[in-house]
Amino acid sequence: MNKPAGLVFSARSWRDIPQEVAPRSMSREGRRRLTMGFVKAGFALAAVACLAWAGWEVVQLWRHDPMKLAAPVKSDPLRTIKLTTNGVLDEEWVVEKLALPRGVALMELDLDALQSHLLADPQVRTAVLTRKFPDTLVVTLQERSPVVRLRVADRSGQPRDYLVARDGMVFPGVNYAPELVAALPWLDGVTLAPLARGGFAPVAGLETVADLLETAQINVPNLRRTWRVIGMDRFASYGEILVRTEHVREIVFGLRDDFFTQVALLDAVLSETRERPVGMINLSLGKKQVPVLFATEETAPATRPTPSASPAGAAGARAVPQGTGAGMAATGGAAKNSTGAVKAPRFTVSISSNPDS
Repeated sequence: MNKPAGLVFSARSWRDIPQEVAPRSMSREGRRRLTMGFVKAGFALAAVACLAWAGWEVVQLWRHDPMKLAAPVKSDPLRTIKLTTNGVLDEEWVVEKLALPRGVALMELDLDALQSHLLADPQVRTAVLTRKFPDTLVVTLQERSPVVRLRVADRSGQPRDYLVARDGMVFPGVNYAPELVAALPWLDGVTLAPLARGGFAPVAGLETVADLLETAQINVPNLRRTWRVIGMDRFASYGEILVRTEHVREIVFGLRDDFFTQVALLDAVLSETRERPVGMINLSLGKKQVPVLFATEETAPATRPTPSASPAGAAGARAVPQGTGAGMAATGGAAKNSTGAVKAPRFTVSISSNPDS
């Protein structure tokens, strides 16, 4: 009899038969090796943890109390201070500021305290001190760059000149070339707040002033060189910056348009009005309308040479004018006497009577 078509019989194998076999139990030697493996791993982890803790303790001791390491660690006396800076300070200034005792060992230096001494001077933005064995202290500074200058009357009434950086920090300034200081405009219309620890609180709005000066320097450098006084009287209330130049008594910049647009408008207006003396140009209302006030012959500022530089490290002053507006616009707050010598600016910055903490 024939098998029905379509039926296929598969051959069975002994592997298809279920087999209930108990797993082979671990021998005593195997259990011992497994236990020893866990023990070794535990000891290794403990050793790593101890080394990490010891390293952390050494680092903390090095940072906060290196004097404890000076005794067991042999250290040569400090012989060299190497300075790297992006500004004008030199190694002589660093040595004087740190005032290290003669023959001090490199490991005896408290780097945190020395860093604080350097940062106490607002001309220094950042300071990093590192030891370079056997006998060198490496000092790396980033300095603030001045954008304006101002003059302050001290308690005895004597004028003192300061520089002001982009972030508003006020500092006397050390090692700056006289011609660089002379090129800075004077700052007017601000009140300095003295700090209890010494110095002054940062002047608000200097970031904006620095942006204006930078835009003018890049795009109209010849015009920028004639700017003598930057007035901040109306900055907080109206968002306006007043600029007095050798040729224009008052130029008003605002925050409505970007400074590039306003500087371009200023250049165009001065080109159109070069035949007549201009007393005031208001750029703060937008580019669609630029009011221009022409000066009379009596009030038009005279063109005079740029005042000579103040001594290196000096700066100029605030804005309580004591002379005529025209004279201050023409000379940037300075005037010449009959002998041609440049006299001091005729304004001094006011100081708040309540020191900040």
